[in-house]
Amino acid sequence: MTNLIAPENCTSMADLRVQIDAIDVQLITLLKTRSGYIDRAVDLKRIENLPARTTNRVAEVLGKVSATAEAKGLDPTLVRTLWTELIEWSIAQEAKELDA
Repeated sequence: MTNLIAPENCTSMADLRVQIDAIDVQLITLLKTRSGYIDRAVDLKRIENLPARTTNRVAEVLGKVSATAEAKGLDPTLVRTLWTELIEWSIAQEAKELDA
């Protein structure tokens, strides 16, 4: 991971933008890693005869990320919105593969 400097140590918008761009690369790298687990979930769901959407699991994940966001001082509504989109994309990917 890139060594980031604290926001308060950014002395210009150019410095700040470099830091934000570096964070974006890290987030995309993590999302790619997460996507690999979604791919594996398809294999395991086939084996275990599970559907793409598991309602209890969706609620569990949203509850966990909301609580984590709140504990870290981040708006839980923002996190819940982002994760809802991420989860729905993941379910759509799984459903497409499971139906194939």
